[in-house]
Amino acid sequence: MAMTASPKASTSKATTFASYLPRLRLPGRDRLLGLGTIAGFLLIWQVVYSLGLMPKWAFPSPFQVVVAFYDLTLSGALLSNTAASVGRQITGVMLAALVGIPAGLVMGASPTIRAAFLPLCRLLYPIPGIAWIPLAILWFGVGFTSTVFVIFFSGIWSIMFNTMTGVQTLSGQYTEVAKVYLASRSLYTRAILIPGSLPYIITGMRLTYGVGWRVIVGAEMISSITGLGFLIDDARWQLRPDIMICGMITIAMIGWVSENWFFDWVERKTVERWGMKTAG
Repeated sequence: MAMTASPKASTSKATTFASYLPRLRLPGRDRLLGLGTIAGFLLIWQVVYSLGLMPKWAFPSPFQVVVAFYDLTLSGALLSNTAASVGRQITGVMLAALVGIPAGLVMGASPTIRAAFLPLCRLLYPIPGIAWIPLAILWFGVGFTSTVFVIFFSGIWSIMFNTMTGVQTLSGQYTEVAKVYLASRSLYTRAILIPGSLPYIITGMRLTYGVGWRVIVGAEMISSITGLGFLIDDARWQLRPDIMICGMITIAMIGWVSENWFFDWVERKTVERWGMKTAG
């Protein structure tokens, strides 16, 4: 007697099989607009090169930049210089966070300390990071330490001022509730001060990270013999604008990945999870 599979069993097997297939996700309107803008930019770039509107020895085509990317990747130069810059960047930003976040918390919570130190901070804040490079070289020599110092000193202000602002916004109902329930200083700091200030702290970290990349290129051009800044400056002496653009695009790609993946992930794990921001 022949056995026939029931329609329900067949449907179940088909559903199980389909669950292993990758889901086809069509790009949304915003993504299509973004990709279209990038494609239009590349097209204009190629047209300018083809028409000779810029000197070709100083204005490479997109294809030449792709070839330079391939050569630099194959030789290992791009990877080694990128690793050097990322290492300095992470070190400088982490040092700025380790100093700037506690300083911002204390200045935001204590009017006395804020009145004592805020004028000095406001005097130092407008000084460009590039201006510290000559002193950094005299103090620490050419290399890793001087570059990290410039990143640290340039980036600490954004995270410190943002953290201080976050603490000040909590003054009022949150502070009064903590007093009513006789919350200890440590409990207030852990349960209210830091979670409530976290959106401002993460914003400060984003700004500090961006400032670090703006400063590190100039610092590496002057005070280092490795890194993407050095790669760009060395390519200038070789009259290799294709390599210069490779370095610039690498910085842009690292920044994009950090902004859209790392910082968004931190927000999901902290700010949105603790209810300080509505998940989009």
